[in-house]
Amino acid sequence: MEISGRTAVVTGAGSGLGRAIALALSTAGANVAVVDIDRADAEVVSAEIAQAGGISSAHRTDVAQLDEVRQLADDVYRTYASVEILINNAGVNLRPFRASWDTSYSDFQWIMNVNFWGVLHGHHVFVPRMLHTAGQKHIVNTSSMASLLSIAGSSAYTISKYAVDGLSSCAREELKSQGIGVSILHPGPIRTQVAFSERRRPHDEQSETRRVKPWSEYVEQSGGGNPIIEGRFERQETYPDVAATPWEYITANLVGHMVVEGIR
Repeated sequence: MEISGRTAVVTGAGSGLGRAIALALSTAGANVAVVDIDRADAEVVSAEIAQAGGISSAHRTDVAQLDEVRQLADDVYRTYASVEILINNAGVNLRPFRASWDTSYSDFQWIMNVNFWGVLHGHHVFVPRMLHTAGQKHIVNTSSMASLLSIAGSSAYTISKYAVDGLSSCAREELKSQGIGVSILHPGPIRTQVAFSERRRPHDEQSETRRVKPWSEYVEQSGGGNPIIEGRFERQETYPDVAATPWEYITANLVGHMVVEGIR
């Protein structure tokens, strides 16, 4: 797929994976709508693209709100006339890891509203318009390795990513005859701000305020645990761009280039 000259919408692009993807798409020649719930972060990334000679715009959007995603689409199409690449990347997570029975209904709802409904909102709003655009188009939905592995203490996040996988797999079958490709991105442990997602929640709903019992306490009581979460992930001390082992935290620097090559 040719990327140069196309328009890309990237949600959650104010930092981390989204920023890396937005920068890489711009380097490949795409016009990029940088979307984030934090306008200031979106503007910083958009300015980075502009300084490098790219074409970009910053948009403040809460993807959990359908009306805001509709407004985003109106703004983007007004600016660029078409969208050929849609990156549904915005996502949140909970800290500390917690047992499913200690995960509140509001925890589940908050995670699903952003991680799944945010993707579905982007899908429902943009796909009908993309169908009327000539040429090749592509959608990338950010899932997680949590949908491929069983991770104790991460039920809400894992459920949301399973849902993203299901939607993406069905949409791929539906859209492959319509000139729109669909890919799923399954990140492993990457150093981003997702661990601090709850700063966006009302104070009384934040885990620290509610003093949620960490999953690690159950592990200590039983003498067992999940080595992925309790060991290698949390104690990794180096942060390379490329992991030396599957359990090593890496930076987001190369992820954008991987996504661009995947789209191509």
